[in-house]
Amino acid sequence: MGGHHGGGRYGGGHHGGYDPNYRGQPSSTPPSSACPKCGASNAASARFCQQCGASMVPAKCASCAAEIPPGAKFCLQCGKPA
Repeated sequence: MGGHHGGGRYGGGHHGGYDPNYRGQPSSTPPSSACPKCGASNAASARFCQQCGASMVPAKCASCAAEIPPGAKFCLQCGKPA
């Protein structure tokens, strides 16, 4: 039926077909994140900005340990000063 070109609609012949393991092209650039202070692009694993030295790790509230967004003066969860 399918001959040497594969059997069926998505046959596994040597002329292509459906590959369930194909995941697309790998990314050639590593993931990055923007500095909350200066906006510079940094590696996703960076702990400090390579341009201005600001911490890339979100601040934690001393009272409830919730993450405090950059520039916030108060905790969004408990209202304590940052």
